[in-house]
Amino acid sequence: MSADKTILRKQLRQHLRQQRQSLSAQQQQAAAEKLSQHFAQLPELAESQHIAAYLASDGELDLSPCIEFILGQGKQCYLPRVTSASQMEFRSYQQDSELQNNRYGIAEPGDSASLISPEQLDLVLLPLVGFSRDGGRLGMGGGFYDRAFAFKAHSHGKPTLIGVAHSLQEVEQLPIESWDIPLSAIITEQGYFAAGS
Repeated sequence: MSADKTILRKQLRQHLRQQRQSLSAQQQQAAAEKLSQHFAQLPELAESQHIAAYLASDGELDLSPCIEFILGQGKQCYLPRVTSASQMEFRSYQQDSELQNNRYGIAEPGDSASLISPEQLDLVLLPLVGFSRDGGRLGMGGGFYDRAFAFKAHSHGKPTLIGVAHSLQEVEQLPIESWDIPLSAIITEQGYFAAGS
């Protein structure tokens, strides 16, 4: 990656994180409720039994209402669990699951929660720092999702990867890198659209 692109991504990440962190608790709650209404209408949802979500931090759009919906539909929910400085895995989650904070202060399932391989997931809701309509995405910069779903670069099979963000995190264009795993769709509090639409 060129130095210019690295600086651009870093500045953009900082700017977009500040924007989402500036939302009030009421704005966040309203966005989470609107998001869950759009999520319930997702065309991919009916076919999906094993769904990965995340627990919001750093101003991310809260998936709690979506997770309640997933579990209420009798589907299996999984959360990411960081296992090293560069790797993560997915473990099962229920409303009464015991969680522990990882090195980033984010709650995650413990060792006793059942493990699923990324290839076995049907649908993944991944947090975004920024996104563009063509499916470009900007994450926190750790590359965890890119590594976990690197196999998607050569496969159009499952899981379906759907980015989740506040609508204010949309940018016109993102510098895309070769290791960036493209999204199938993006969902915000304003609605859902297929990447590239």
